[in-house]
Amino acid sequence: MPILHRLRALVVVTLVVASPTFAQTASPTVDPAVLARIRDAALKTDWAYQRLTDLADLVGPRLSGSAGADAGVAQVAAALKAAGLEVTLQPVRVPHWV
Repeated sequence: MPILHRLRALVVVTLVVASPTFAQTASPTVDPAVLARIRDAALKTDWAYQRLTDLADLVGPRLSGSAGADAGVAQVAAALKAAGLEVTLQPVRVPHWV
């Protein structure tokens, strides 16, 4: 299986596995049709793979607590905002590697 298909499959699996968990915390019902639409949309585009490419090529290494990690968070947040999503960043304590 080519790497692009593996990454798409990983994104789809993550969405499908995580969606019921998040949906159940907000609402007691999960619509399988909605999950199917999310899965199908993820398989039809390489948007997530392009964001991963941007993260790897434009930001580079992102060791916990490093400037690269901060830049990675900012880059992903900007991409999600540009896609029309509401993004909220929250402070997190992470060890700084020396």
